[in-house]
Amino acid sequence: MKAKDSAPPILTPLPPENELTPSQPTQTPAPYPARQRSAGAAAPAKNLNVMFIYNGHSWDAYEVLGVPAGASIKLVTEAYQAALRRADKESVDFLETAYRAILNKVG
Repeated sequence: MKAKDSAPPILTPLPPENELTPSQPTQTPAPYPARQRSAGAAAPAKNLNVMFIYNGHSWDAYEVLGVPAGASIKLVTEAYQAALRRADKESVDFLETAYRAILNKVG
């Protein structure tokens, strides 16, 4: 037995054209009022991830280097150098691309 969807409808249907009067808007009103930020409200969160494309795939530079998103340049540099020490020769270019993506975003 399937449960009925209890979510509210996304759009309010318009009345038939013969029921519209000139005072009625022809566009559907928004189902929820727009939120207004008060003076004390926090700003929207920034996206700290740095994405780059390597070999046709999208990667998160912080994740590649194993550091949390938004980490300091010092921590990123230490992680990059440690990753270079343990990486094989084929991975060096990949790690360098991730490191440069972070440097370009921050600097």
